[in-house]
Amino acid sequence: MEVDDAPRLKSKERVKRSVVVGGEDGKVRALSLRVVSVILVAVLAIIIVTPTLGNYLDQQQELRELNSSVEEAQARIAALEAESRLWNDDEYVRAQARERLGYVKPGEVLYTVEDPSEGTAEEQRQALATELEYNRRAATPWFTTMWDSVTIAGYSDDGEEVVDPTDPGSTPDVGENE
Repeated sequence: MEVDDAPRLKSKERVKRSVVVGGEDGKVRALSLRVVSVILVAVLAIIIVTPTLGNYLDQQQELRELNSSVEEAQARIAALEAESRLWNDDEYVRAQARERLGYVKPGEVLYTVEDPSEGTAEEQRQALATELEYNRRAATPWFTTMWDSVTIAGYSDDGEEVVDPTDPGSTPDVGENE
C-alpha cells in the first residue's frame, strides 16, 4: 500500500471558494459558495411553497363559503319545519283561511274596508298594467324596440293610422288595388 506523501493543507491554509460579482461602481465583491447556495435554496423553497400556499388559502375561503351556505340552509330548514308545525294546527289553518281567503263561519257577516287613497280596483289594475309594461320595455333590448318601430312605421298608411304588426287582424292587405 502506498502512502501519499503529498502535504495536506492545514485548516488555516484552506482555499476559500467564492463567486466574484462585479458591481456597476467598479467594486468587485466576492460571495462565498455557502451564501450563494443558501440563497438558491431559499428561492427554490419560495417557488415551491407559493402555489401550494395559494391553493390552501383558496380552499379555506371556499370552505368558509360552503359552511356559511350550510348554516343558511339549516336555518331555512328550521324555519320551514316551524311553519309546517303551524300548518298542522287546525286553528292556524282556520285563521289563515279567514285572513287570506276571506272565509267566514256560518252566520257571520264579512265586511271589507277599502282604502280610498289606494284607488278603485280598476285604477289599481291599470297602475299594475302600466308598471308591467314599463318593466317589459326596460327589459327589451334597444335594437328590438328600434326594429319594432321601423316595422310599425312600414305598415302605417300616410302616417294617419298606426297598425300593430303583431296583431294579424290589423295588418293592411298588401297588393290590393283601391
